[in-house]
Amino acid sequence: MNKIKPFTRNQGQCAALSLGLFLLISINANCQQIIWAKQYPLPKIDEIKCITQDHEGNIFSGGYTRRGEVMSSYVQSIVYKLNPDGDTLFSQTMGILGEVRTMAVDPTGTVRVFVRRDDFSPNVLNSHLLSMSTDGFIYKRDTIPTTLYATHSIIGKDSSWIICGFKDSNVNPNFRDMFFQRIQKDGTIDPLVTLNPNHPDCEANRVEQLPNGHYLVSGTVGSRIASYELDEWGLNPVFRQWYQTPNLSYVYEGVVGQAKGKNFVFGSNGSPAFAGLLDSLGTRIWMKKDTGTQIAPQAMSDGSILVGYSQRPKIPHHTFARYGADSSTIWFLNLEDSLSARGLQGYLMLKAYTFFDDQSAVVAATLVQGTVVPYTDEDPFFIKIANVGTPVTALSKPKRGTLSNETLAPWPNPSGGTLYLKQHFDKAEVHFYTVSGREVQTDTVRFGQPIDISSFAPGLYLYRAVIDGKPFSGKVVRN
Repeated sequence: MNKIKPFTRNQGQCAALSLGLFLLISINANCQQIIWAKQYPLPKIDEIKCITQDHEGNIFSGGYTRRGEVMSSYVQSIVYKLNPDGDTLFSQTMGILGEVRTMAVDPTGTVRVFVRRDDFSPNVLNSHLLSMSTDGFIYKRDTIPTTLYATHSIIGKDSSWIICGFKDSNVNPNFRDMFFQRIQKDGTIDPLVTLNPNHPDCEANRVEQLPNGHYLVSGTVGSRIASYELDEWGLNPVFRQWYQTPNLSYVYEGVVGQAKGKNFVFGSNGSPAFAGLLDSLGTRIWMKKDTGTQIAPQAMSDGSILVGYSQRPKIPHHTFARYGADSSTIWFLNLEDSLSARGLQGYLMLKAYTFFDDQSAVVAATLVQGTVVPYTDEDPFFIKIANVGTPVTALSKPKRGTLSNETLAPWPNPSGGTLYLKQHFDKAEVHFYTVSGREVQTDTVRFGQPIDISSFAPGLYLYRAVIDGKPFSGKVVRN
């Protein structure tokens, strides 16, 4: 496997970039100051597609590069790893023609990587599912004999890898279907689930796991933002429409996500791109509606919405903002200032963000400095921003760390019959009791294994989990 160190295209221009780390000093510790920004200059086109992190805070990002060919139509998949301070630990091509579309890190530290084949490569018609160690070693590669366009992935509460996106329709090759793909913790690939409400243009752009254990797959269906809710095995899909454009114009890259309480955030790119909140009464509250493209809006734990925008030629070109549930602006950050402070001319294509426990976030972008198409000056660009907030989806994210009653607590709770212990552990002995103290069940499980309580009568139960000789306890409701 080829590991390539970063190097500059112009030593004079990029001398200040050789360390790849820029610090901005902030007077106010509570503002959304930029902690560091990192350009990764290369002599060929590189474009970022996704970003994630491991449980030690190291950052993984993927996309494609043409560094191996001079203005070739073919692209090579590539992965970057940065430490929490923004230092590049490695950059390596994956040895596969195509591009990394989405990545996720499971609780064991395995980096799950989806590589989509290169559309321009001859006789390359496969996509690939890779299992990679955090030091970049690929030890498992599954080839999928079909063309899947993955857009997003997560690690489920049972440690399975969940992917969504779109594919050519089996009924009509000119049609597109949403898809849902589940890869179990042991690597077993479940059957592909195709989702289509009888429309020629469907695309899934986000998957989330809801508190009840179900999966919410959202995207666009022509002029509509829509979703499917599937059970914890990816079955029994239920369709829902969230928004339709008044003039029936198409939207793209639509997303829906759970917000605080019974609210949901939704958004899409299009003309214009927009982000809004749908409250429990079905009322739409618009947060942002403007010409441009955006990173998918993210619901935050306090009910606010986080949105990143690229709105060239409008000034400022690149913004990052947080809006309250009443559509008020909590804070607004002009990323254009970050480029100007570094003497960089060009614009950012914002791609994705990843969040940290200290409420900071790293935004992944592609910096475009060229003016002639096809561009020859596209570089990965990473910005770490302080005091961004805590996303809703991070509140129950499985992770290593000090165990406590709160972090380990069974999930979902109330439960319809299946439980998981949330935080990472090796092995646990779990006892269940009635409120009168009678033991009704004992299970020995490893992390990610389900606990079946379907035989329990509806009501309140107590549990006691013993891990490495230390007890943890709490309450469980069987509904």
